[in-house]
Amino acid sequence: NSPGNVTNRGHEWAHGFGVRVGWFGKLSDSVNVGAAYSTKIYMTEFDKYKGLFAEDGDFDMPENYNVGIAFKVSPKLTIAADYQRINYSEVKSVGNSQVNLGPCFFGGNRASCLGGPSGAGFGWNDVNVFKIGFEYQYNQRWTLRAGYDHTDNPIKGSDIDFNILAPGVVQDHVTFGFTYKTSTNGELTFAYMHAFNHGVTAPTFLNAFVPPGVSAGSASIKMYQNAVGIAYGWRM
Repeated sequence: NSPGNVTNRGHEWAHGFGVRVGWFGKLSDSVNVGAAYSTKIYMTEFDKYKGLFAEDGDFDMPENYNVGIAFKVSPKLTIAADYQRINYSEVKSVGNSQVNLGPCFFGGNRASCLGGPSGAGFGWNDVNVFKIGFEYQYNQRWTLRAGYDHTDNPIKGSDIDFNILAPGVVQDHVTFGFTYKTSTNGELTFAYMHAFNHGVTAPTFLNAFVPPGVSAGSASIKMYQNAVGIAYGWRM
């Protein structure tokens, strides 16, 4: 819909607004619970890329909500569990499928072309995220932490081509970390995250453009991630 605003347009900025509310409750000395809800964050359009993302460059942040509970099973050990739901499908630039391009290519439907209200997105499904974490107070100075996270894979094989731009297929993550309290009221915190390698292989969308009986082959995407965080704080 806007051929000059698809790629090679440099950096672009957007701003927006949304609302996030939460609640925290202490059921007993050993059990805490919490919940939070975030509306969709409504962003202004990426004008330089209005020919790429659906709805003329609109790219909102999806609605999400989560609930969690923490058990202090001993004076030193706390176990926490969390559930989160992320509704990617409500954001058209994220949730629209690349198969929406069919009516554009074969029927001239401008609404289904890139940048249109029904234009191709990443085709991401809504996902459920499950987390469990452990915190161990080794002594007054050292606090040790570990966690595990499993999430649904949001990417369908039918949308593999477009997701070359964003191959967010990882599903399992582990985390490790610690906090060390210094003698001068400082706190040094270290965290490490590893997302295990995961991939998707499926027939490429180009198969729609070749004669019957001819294959354009398959495409594969995969990802793994590592992240390290270091923070230092002190009490006044």
